[in-house]
Amino acid sequence: MLSKEKKELMVFQKRILGLLGFFLVPCAIGFGLLGDNSAITNPKWWYSISMTYYATSNICMIGVLFSMAVLFLSYVGYNTSDKILTIISGVSALGIIVFPCGHDDISTTGLLGLACDTSFKIHCVCASVMFVSFAIMVGYNFTRSGDGSVMTPEKKLRNKIYQICACVIVVFMVNQVLAATCGYPGYWTLINEAIMLWAFSFAWLVKAEFFTMFNDKKL
Repeated sequence: MLSKEKKELMVFQKRILGLLGFFLVPCAIGFGLLGDNSAITNPKWWYSISMTYYATSNICMIGVLFSMAVLFLSYVGYNTSDKILTIISGVSALGIIVFPCGHDDISTTGLLGLACDTSFKIHCVCASVMFVSFAIMVGYNFTRSGDGSVMTPEKKLRNKIYQICACVIVVFMVNQVLAATCGYPGYWTLINEAIMLWAFSFAWLVKAEFFTMFNDKKL
């Protein structure tokens, strides 16, 4: 049984994670637009969140992802499954930072100075693992109820929201695979990432009781 203090901490962490996930895309792109990225000869830096690593917004992108990783790794969780999934999410988020995607103008990249092709492959694996963990957490863990707890109408509605958000993440993960293999315009990566992150964000904010209309009615 979790103490009241730990439950309050988890609600706070969920809210911050939800807000960070929501603002990652607009902040990364916004900082890039406001900054001086004239040194970037590849004009497609905004085609994905990862590509903003090479724009002036790299500090924003790294900062938000690192903050999310720290929150995931420190998340208490209701059970072992929660903890395992959030650890996976945190480690994979760190992997996205440490192993950036490639860039046409350079041969090596990242903290370890790996060849761009190698770093890009690891980067894609980390991103895939992170979004899969998001989908499982939202679609399965969030829908579970404590032993003996009553399934309120509000809880049933929240479960539908979680399941829809998880399905959205899965659908747009598949769409990203199609985008990468079927010649979609490059900016589809950003669209897919944004929708997956916003589905993740909405689910976590609902779980964190951020939207009062979805909370259980107090008797």
